[in-house]
Amino acid sequence: MELPAGPPGAPTASSRPAWLTEVQRKAIHLSFVILPADLLYQVLPWPRTHNEWRMLLIALCLAAIVLDLFRIHERRVRGFFRGFFGELIREHEEFGLMGSTYLLIASLLAIEIFPRQVAAAAIGFTVIGDATAAMVGRRWGRRPFFKKTLEGAAGGLAGCLLWAAVLAVPGTLPWSLVLVGALSASLVELLPIPLDDNLGMTLIAGYAMSLMAGR
Repeated sequence: MELPAGPPGAPTASSRPAWLTEVQRKAIHLSFVILPADLLYQVLPWPRTHNEWRMLLIALCLAAIVLDLFRIHERRVRGFFRGFFGELIREHEEFGLMGSTYLLIASLLAIEIFPRQVAAAAIGFTVIGDATAAMVGRRWGRRPFFKKTLEGAAGGLAGCLLWAAVLAVPGTLPWSLVLVGALSASLVELLPIPLDDNLGMTLIAGYAMSLMAGR
């Protein structure tokens, strides 16, 4: 949900590579929706139990962290990532953990801290809310708020509300619970909190829903 480059009268971001780059980046981010979907509806043959999910996410987290360390410290690996992913890697990720790594860590923490359905809801708010906030902010963002835009914040909230409806309409979770989660995740995404959005949105939304449920 970063501010678009150029003044208000400049060409829209959709005419620039930055918009396409953001769409590509967030398409990868949105693929992580398989995590909350499988937690809720078991769409994949494995994992099933809590312990299986724990082992899977620990393995994925360790693999992602090791890969990030090689990317940061090994020149040839870093060159490969630059050549293969190009602008999909943001500047702050060049010498730090990737957003996908933070999302895996957040997912592991969520299933350990929160009830399974709350964890799945919180991960979904992060996956969908962060992606829609970034794409809307890049395309239509004009009103700055800290280093983000109000248009992007509205897009993120719309994405979170969509995920809330997916959970509430079939009765997976009550409306009151998912609305608290959606609003919490959207607020964390907007505010300049010194914590990666993937971690902050997941943990704050999960904690807010847990408080609402009295757990």
